[in-house]
Amino acid sequence: MKKTCLVIFGIVCAIMVMSCGSTQPAAAPVATDTPEWLNNFPPEDVLWGIGTAKQSNDSMAMQFAEMRARQSISFQLTAAVKAMLTDYGEDMGATNVTQLQENVGQQLTNTTLTGATPINRWKAPDGTWWYLVQYSKSDAAKLATSFVDNEAARYAEYKTSDALARMNDALATTAKPPVISE
Repeated sequence: MKKTCLVIFGIVCAIMVMSCGSTQPAAAPVATDTPEWLNNFPPEDVLWGIGTAKQSNDSMAMQFAEMRARQSISFQLTAAVKAMLTDYGEDMGATNVTQLQENVGQQLTNTTLTGATPINRWKAPDGTWWYLVQYSKSDAAKLATSFVDNEAARYAEYKTSDALARMNDALATTAKPPVISE
């Protein structure tokens, strides 16, 4: 009998130990509408552009998403920004209060991105395409250098042309030397 009680006691203890263990509920599948790389930062030596598009067909959506990612990089490099903020308020007593806020903005860019390369793409469950395009900062530096070089060349050409025009004007307004005949 003693053995039977010990066996039953052992079984009850084992059941109690197993029931006291913490069980974590099964993790629900995570439905995500964004790619896993969305919140990552680019390495130090590159710029990233992210673009999205949802169109009637995948081919068109992919083209638009890639184009928008390139635009994102272009705006990071150079953007002419125009903005206006209007805030108007009028109080005509306790019952008549008028408030108006208006924020208008425009960004323009004109950049050649030679070497901007798509490095990742992802299709969301709703059909939206996401593109990640990478552009090296060394290519951006070359772009800036070529822009400065082109500007310097244009300025030198302008100064040369201006100097020649001033010389021609000076020669035209000076007295002509007398012609010496033999």
